This record gives sequence, structure tokens and C-alpha cells, in this order.
Amino acid sequence: MNGLYLNNNRLTSLPSGIFDDLRSLHHLSLNKNQLTNLPVGIFNNLILLTHLSLYDNALTTLPAGIFDNLESLESLWFWNNHLTSLPPNLFDHSTKLDYLYLYKNK
Repeated sequence: MNGLYLNNNRLTSLPSGIFDDLRSLHHLSLNKNQLTNLPVGIFNNLILLTHLSLYDNALTTLPAGIFDNLESLESLWFWNNHLTSLPPNLFDHSTKLDYLYLYKNK
């Protein structure tokens, strides 16, 4: 199980392409940072990702299509952010998604 855990680092942004060479990544955790948005296409190459965790950040929106290439995604944690709505069809390609945690948002 390959994982990258970048929790508690006071990250405020992520550069586009930061995860492009991590194609075999299964777990990505960016909890307890200060992220306010995610670049379009940030997860495009993470085709084997099964668990994505971004709780306790300051995310206000999610780009349309951000999860389109994450067909292996099983769990997604987004609680305690500042999300007020989600783009239509956000999870259309996430057919294996079993757990979605969105509580404590706006």
C-alpha cells in the first residue's frame, strides 16, 4: 500500500502537477493544512488512488471534474472545510466510492 501523508504542514496551496509522477499512489492525506482550493487536474494521474483525505482545511469549492480520473477511489474525507455546494456530476466516475465524509461544511 503506497501512501503519502502531508498532514499538519500549514500548506496553503498545491502547485499544479505536484502529484503527476505518483501514478502508483493508493493513499493521499492532506489533512489539517490551510488549503483553500485545489488546482484543476491536480489528481488526474492518480488512477490507482483508493483513499483521499482532505479534512480540516479551508476549502471553499471543488473544481468540476476533479475526481473524473479517480475510478479506483473508495473513500473520500472532506469534513470540516468551508464547502457550500458541490459541482453537478462530481462523482459520476467514482463508481467504487463507498465512503464520503462531508460533515462540518457550510
